[in-house]
Amino acid sequence: MALYLSAERIEKAIRRIGESRAKRTPLFDFLIVKRTLAIKGAQSVAIAESEPAFIKALEEIGATKSGDDDHFYFNPFAVLEAGKTGYRPTRYRSNGTNSTISGTPWRGIIALTEEKPRKASLAEGYVSRLPGLALSSDQRKPLPNLTDVAVWYWRGQDLEPFLSGASTDADRLKRITEELQSRIGLTPAEISAVFDTTIDADLETKDTTFTASLPLPETYLPARLLPTTETKEENLSEVSLGLVAALTAKNFVIITGPSGTGKSRAALKLAEGLQRHHTGQVEGSIFELVAVGPDWTSPKRLLGFRTPFGRERILADGTSSHESYEITETIRLILRASHSDAADIPHFLIFDEMNLSHVERYFAPFLSLMEAASILDAESGISLLGTDDLKLIAAVLEADNPGSREAAAATAMIAEGRNFILPPNLFFIGTVNVDETTYMFSPKVLDRAHVIELDAERPSHYLLAGNRSEPGGTINIGRADIALKRGIEARETQKYAVSNPATILDTLLDFGVVEAEIETIRSGLVTALDGTYDLLSPVGFSFGYRVSKEVFIYVTEWVITQLLGGTVKTAVMESWQVALDEALLQKVLPKIHGNRRSLGDSLRALSAFYAGNDANSSLSASYTLGLATKIAILPSEKLSIATGAEQLPRSRKKLSVMHDRLHATGYVSFVS
Repeated sequence: MALYLSAERIEKAIRRIGESRAKRTPLFDFLIVKRTLAIKGAQSVAIAESEPAFIKALEEIGATKSGDDDHFYFNPFAVLEAGKTGYRPTRYRSNGTNSTISGTPWRGIIALTEEKPRKASLAEGYVSRLPGLALSSDQRKPLPNLTDVAVWYWRGQDLEPFLSGASTDADRLKRITEELQSRIGLTPAEISAVFDTTIDADLETKDTTFTASLPLPETYLPARLLPTTETKEENLSEVSLGLVAALTAKNFVIITGPSGTGKSRAALKLAEGLQRHHTGQVEGSIFELVAVGPDWTSPKRLLGFRTPFGRERILADGTSSHESYEITETIRLILRASHSDAADIPHFLIFDEMNLSHVERYFAPFLSLMEAASILDAESGISLLGTDDLKLIAAVLEADNPGSREAAAATAMIAEGRNFILPPNLFFIGTVNVDETTYMFSPKVLDRAHVIELDAERPSHYLLAGNRSEPGGTINIGRADIALKRGIEARETQKYAVSNPATILDTLLDFGVVEAEIETIRSGLVTALDGTYDLLSPVGFSFGYRVSKEVFIYVTEWVITQLLGGTVKTAVMESWQVALDEALLQKVLPKIHGNRRSLGDSLRALSAFYAGNDANSSLSASYTLGLATKIAILPSEKLSIATGAEQLPRSRKKLSVMHDRLHATGYVSFVS
């Protein structure tokens, strides 16, 4: 007679696994890798859709057998995940485990080869690092129970063949747990590192643990959406695609626009959405709203300072001291972001009215470290704070809040000899207004940021709409998290530290884009950048390597985000110029400012070039500099990248507005 695990017992296992200390994704993917290696019978294996052993392992460990492409797989470790409750679509085969194990947290766990497809093997000494990868630091929660994992693994399978002779449910559960260990190849060291192996026999009764009838998946799988506490005003599951795309390409974004257009709202909505998305994985807030004051002339409002008037502390030698450190919320957030448990979780410093004071003064150390981070590491000698200050901060934190992530991160930096640098998972967002009380940004600041401009809307656009629009459209918070983690990994691994930015597009080969399609994009970007440079450099707004590189990064990440979001490749290849349009608006045009005498008709000419014109067109892509120097786009240099659509419409609209304002008032700047 057939014997199956009951729907009630499987449901109980899912609930207990989800409430355990296991992080949402790592343990699930680790088990898939282990099972793939066992099926293949090899020391290394490709974790790719083309590898049958990987597909079989994924089916065994994650398939829902529901036939629904959007809920094709299920990860029981992520059952409490808001918005998805653990479900994964069919494309998890191509962008799930194989993408996850290449991330920074998996270093020292999985070793990857350079060949394509990359082969994965277990790194030397990985077991000692496994708890840090797979378990949260919340000691209040139990370890994931190995028997519960076995119950999930054997769901819907006839267990009679290897349960004969087992007289009690406890014996049967023990046997299926041992069979799971054998099938996946779990070692005693792995089990000891991350699992609880007890079997609570009091909870197992013959009436509820096993059944002779095959349970249907819908009887034990959870609801496909968790109820949320979102208000009608805000849906934290949908955030700004434009902001996410910019942050993925560069971890510093400035949002500008008239007062009341939703600049702070867009930033806070993203941060709050991710805070909820990572519930149970973080300690404290992952974002800090910094209200910039008009009197900030130094970094001490952000970095804090030493003080001799702190609370008394007893030192290691038995003496007492009142020396302390005024630890700001900014420093606390950076420390939380620097903790190993939070290495792949985005954290945000959001500066409200960032230009109420001179940014170059109070933000100078951050600007320097942003640039240095692309070429230096934590042992480079460059630090946000000195070693003595860091030691004092660690001591104060241990005295005030022993065992906190902030204290642990500071102590770990000192013990490992690391400097206090900006972690790769820290993102900066600044909101700005422009009026008589604020200061303009210098080229140094604009060069290091993406600038997103929000326009004021006619009242009917939002008063009569069901929902407020988001800059650049919307993206699901789960996809936003994945995109930002790619940005974190790129900074951690210095993925885009290349000598020729044009080669950055080759990353798209890993996502199914072929050489010919990449060459089309590359050619279009080079032509657009060349023409922009030729028309702007004569009036003093040439741009360097950094801007070109970040345009290529932005377009590359935009394409990847679209493809991973389910947009068919044909549609992405037809619309990639949208990304170029946004990149030009965010990286090139914000630096333009000047009077009519210095700019002349350069803005009109640039708009004509973006429309696909040359010097001989009726709307000429040319202008006269001074008395007789003609700056022109030749017919062989004109831009033609749109397919049946208006070319670079947003950049052209902005240039037209700036040109009209220049001629009306005699002066113009991008931010006005």
